Amino acid sequence: MTHAVSARPLLATLIAATLAWPLAAQAEDGPQCRHSQPRDLALQLDGVRTVRFEIGNSRLRIEGAERPDATLRGRACASSDAMLASLVLEQAREGETLTVTLRRTSNSTGWMGNQYAYLDLSGQVPANALVQTVVGSGDAWVTGVSAASADVGSGDAELRRIQGRATAKVGSGDITVEDAGELKVLSIGSGDVEARGIRGPVEVGSIGSGDFKLAGAGGDVRIGSLGSGDIDLRDVQGNVRVGSIGSGDVDVRAIGGDFEVAAKGSGEVSHRDVRGAVSVPSRR
Repeated sequence: MTHAVSARPLLATLIAATLAWPLAAQAEDGPQCRHSQPRDLALQLDGVRTVRFEIGNSRLRIEGAERPDATLRGRACASSDAMLASLVLEQAREGETLTVTLRRTSNSTGWMGNQYAYLDLSGQVPANALVQTVVGSGDAWVTGVSAASADVGSGDAELRRIQGRATAKVGSGDITVEDAGELKVLSIGSGDVEARGIRGPVEVGSIGSGDFKLAGAGGDVRIGSLGSGDIDLRDVQGNVRVGSIGSGDVDVRAIGGDFEVAAKGSGEVSHRDVRGAVSVPSRR
């Protein structure tokens, strides 16, 4: 005699597995924190105009406020108690600059197998402060200050709602700048810089194999050189000038002023909706 097998238990199992999968994937993708410990630091901000954060492989969120809490709070995370004890949070002042360092005292660097150690902190600084971040392989978020800079190795940084100038330099990491008075990008290696809503001018030094994307600038855009990377510009009210292009590509559209490329190699240049004059040389 043949017995019918109900499909309901199997269906229920499949549904449960499907619902659980995003949570499991999120847990695997998120930063590990097997051993944790609260950490805090009261910032000595009296008379300080510049706050410099040396982040390394840690994570830091900074927000500008008229009456800042002036205390970094968060946790230390590590793969072991010994690694946890190696994490140091310290500050030192020189003149009007306060330097806050998030570091490890051990000789181990980065993520080695299952070993890790990092700080995950957040805090407030005066809204009229200049905030400088130096990021290795970690992450930094800065919001609502007078001016800000991000010097990134292989990590990530975001600068948002910057009243004045935002300054960026990146190796193989990524930097996002949104809603800033002006933007100066010193150099881009193999990483990416994406900017939106820059109210004033934009200046970029050199771009290697990385990408520079800009959507919205209220002034001129000047770019020194492009290697094998890409440039993508949209909605620029002023003039756009690119000094030299190697094998990379440039795509611009909706430019309020002139568009000029001084020298070009094998790269491609495309333009659309340029209100002013266009000057693009032939391949050199």
